[in-house]
Amino acid sequence: METSMDERLEQAVATLNELIDRIGACGLRQSVLFLEMAKLQLKLDLNGVTDEEFGAFCNALEDGTLASGTRARPGQPRARREGDLRGQGRAWQCPHGIVAPRGGRRRAKQ
Repeated sequence: METSMDERLEQAVATLNELIDRIGACGLRQSVLFLEMAKLQLKLDLNGVTDEEFGAFCNALEDGTLASGTRARPGQPRARREGDLRGQGRAWQCPHGIVAPRGGRRRAKQ
């Protein structure tokens, strides 16, 4: 990649860092997540990391085969919820079976 393109990508990453800080201060966590994913993609492009390399890296992290001292508990499986909770869907999150109404499109009365 040419130098001018690298400089533009680095500037875009810096801009995203500023946006992430501003949006995070507003408490918009999902928006921050999307901006962080965009920043990650720019960094991958900047460093010439291919999709296959990144996929292999993610798989190594999940499998615990990555040789690194940065993991908090190497070789320890991830904690999972009990199987009976998964079958209930969202019901276990709502006390007394009452689901809070969600916003969204309403159907027109017919």
